[in-house]
Amino acid sequence: MKLTQISRRGFTLIELLVVIAIIAILAAILFPVFAQAKNAAKKTQALSNIKQMGTAANIYMADHDDVISHAWSRRGDGTHRNTTAHPAPQNVIVGGGWDVAGVPETVAQAWHISLQPYMKNVQLMQSPSQQRGTIAGETFTPGVTPWEVGMTMNGLLHTYSGTAVSAVSTVPLFWTGTGNVKRYGRASSNPTLNCGTGWAGECRFNPSGAPGDPAITGLMTNTYSFRGLGVGFRVWTFGDQNAGGQMFVRVDSSAKYQRVGIGIDPITNTAAHQDPYARITDGGEGMGSGFTFYATNDNLCDQISGTNTTGNRYHCFFRPDRDN
Repeated sequence: MKLTQISRRGFTLIELLVVIAIIAILAAILFPVFAQAKNAAKKTQALSNIKQMGTAANIYMADHDDVISHAWSRRGDGTHRNTTAHPAPQNVIVGGGWDVAGVPETVAQAWHISLQPYMKNVQLMQSPSQQRGTIAGETFTPGVTPWEVGMTMNGLLHTYSGTAVSAVSTVPLFWTGTGNVKRYGRASSNPTLNCGTGWAGECRFNPSGAPGDPAITGLMTNTYSFRGLGVGFRVWTFGDQNAGGQMFVRVDSSAKYQRVGIGIDPITNTAAHQDPYARITDGGEGMGSGFTFYATNDNLCDQISGTNTTGNRYHCFFRPDRDN
């Protein structure tokens, strides 16, 4: 019997190059699509997280006579930690006075601790797009896992009545106020009320005066600076100066992604009801020592920088009484 020999010819070099070129072209077309899909998935997750935080906060209010949670804690003597980045959880940090007997219990007043029975998930307090930021040299308690917190609370709502908020679908309750950073083992509010140094009385948003110590006059809020975190902080949780923005959940628990950081230097911001940032660099960083929010001495966000700058002023975008 005569066997027929079958020819087994391999690919030529030109054929291989053609196949490689086709694969490269397809990859160049599809990779941006995959990247967009991945970014969209992260946005969806971040929106879901902050929405659930808003829902948890509303359940908390229902259990506490419609009073919004503490944006910060108070020390044993009653004074306020209004501009302090709190340990997260309350017993995670060694040193700095945080591990002194009785102190962790006071830290538990702050929103990121008091809302946990309603959230039941510490991972809700971050966006998957955020990078971890740590404070150099910080020591953590062995066996205690630091939380990663990229959401911040609107400090102007500290212990404020939910029914007193003028526009519950407009005023922010939580937002990704740390931009592209999630703090490791720390949580805070941004902006905060200026309660006064050593003030042990109540400190609450007061549209016509100081929130705490009546001796304080002028700008009534502090914009917390997030410099020194070990990574490149930018105000945008997603995107850049061309289309960057952050996640917000309002007092009524409605959540949305919003464009922010439009007000590149100079300081003038003519759209304060749409964008809290009045002055940032084109890289998304703060000017000088920190970040500037647009302030006003009334409930309107229609003023521009340089007008109505005297008296008691609050950051307009976050005011509980804002009307637009």
